Amino acid sequence: MFTNISWGSYMAAAGTAIIIWYIIISLKFYSGDLKKILSGEKKLQLPFLKKTSNNLKEIKLISDSFPKSFATLEDAEELSQRIADAVRESSEKHLAKEQFENYLRMLLAEYPYIKISSLRANINQLMVSESQKHPNLLLTLSEADSLWEGPVF
Repeated sequence: MFTNISWGSYMAAAGTAIIIWYIIISLKFYSGDLKKILSGEKKLQLPFLKKTSNNLKEIKLISDSFPKSFATLEDAEELSQRIADAVRESSEKHLAKEQFENYLRMLLAEYPYIKISSLRANINQLMVSESQKHPNLLLTLSEADSLWEGPVF
């Protein structure tokens, strides 16, 4: 008797029986939820779709950082103007180099986002180029970079 049934027929019958079994169990235990989903009262929530919504949240968080980067650019422009004014003012007041460095440290401390941005190197170059106009305030690139880290004395 068992030799008359092929493996293909057996697998098809077993697969059909399993599918019918799961349909009966699903209808028995989830009929209320199924009615709500079919009527539109409840949305179908699948686990793999939740990852997509998390990805959208991550994308939104990334887009939230763009205004900060533009604000950093505006801050860098403002800081560059303030550095030029500080160099000119320090030269007019004949400040010592140490006082000048402290003045720049105070200015740089007001812009913490520039410290961690790629604009830091440009600001360092600006400090060096502006200080070269006045020999008593002359800064090197390493000195300008160290002004970001050091405390005001």
